[in-house]
Amino acid sequence: MKIDVGIINYNGGSELLACVKSLLAQTNPVRVFVFDNASTDNSIELLKSSALECKIVESPENLGYAGACNGLLSQMESEIQVLCNMDLEFDPAWAENLLKCFDRHPECGSVASLVMEKSGFVNAVGVLLGPDLFAKNEGSGLDASDADIREKEVFGCYGAVMSFRKAAAEAAGKMDASFFLFFEETEWYFRHNLAGFKTVFCPEARVYHERSMTTVRYSPLKLFYSERNRLRSAIRLLPLGDILKLPVRGFVRYLNMAKGGVPGQSGDGKKLSKVSICKALAKAWLQALCMFPKEWTTRKKYERKFGKVPQKVQELLELYKLN
Repeated sequence: MKIDVGIINYNGGSELLACVKSLLAQTNPVRVFVFDNASTDNSIELLKSSALECKIVESPENLGYAGACNGLLSQMESEIQVLCNMDLEFDPAWAENLLKCFDRHPECGSVASLVMEKSGFVNAVGVLLGPDLFAKNEGSGLDASDADIREKEVFGCYGAVMSFRKAAAEAAGKMDASFFLFFEETEWYFRHNLAGFKTVFCPEARVYHERSMTTVRYSPLKLFYSERNRLRSAIRLLPLGDILKLPVRGFVRYLNMAKGGVPGQSGDGKKLSKVSICKALAKAWLQALCMFPKEWTTRKKYERKFGKVPQKVQELLELYKLN
């Protein structure tokens, strides 16, 4: 089987170059595609001057992560396809181990890689979900020796690197480009599951990721998109009773998070305030509420395509429950 790897780039600089180099150094050859989301740095010029073998697609506007993923999906043709961030470094045997796992599990639609920092701390093994669709990366922050990194079935792939069969992507359909950033891969993997495609975690397929360069950790912008898109997804997927419980569950979760203290600054060093965080949350809830009719229409479309969506989603939440 051949592998097509699509990289979403936005101001990746030298990190993009390093990512492409690590993919071209694989023990099992892969084809590399780069979708540039209207970068304002010199990352694409650096890549072109390097003469590394890859196909570059340059968008005149920033389509967001989901829009860029859709652009890459329209370019890739291999049976096994991958979508990933530009700030990754792939272990030389990653592709080889990935294909072996696909071979061992012909019934699965996706194989999740072990995403970790070079220090040995885990970014993600799988994804765990709360009753309001709040998603948390399993094993995040744990040392690899303490995390459950055995081969096992998981909800879906961590968004930094998603590896799947072409048939699974076609069955799930395109990502929702209107999400722009965050939760688009979680919503997409709900559709993978609804279409009957499972994901297997492969600990031998290792990828190194030192957190996102695209967005700033703890930023109000990240909070806004992740919360708005989670709420939009909940309207599409959850039983009506659980939709009505969203405000209460959200409020309780925010209180519990606040007990741990609000970070004094975002990942880029800018000062954070409780006011900016509250404004981001209020904006997210207001926009999600305004979009309720549109999301309900999407819900009906999913039910026509996948059957009893709320019941199936409840079963998934039981399987991959966040404690």
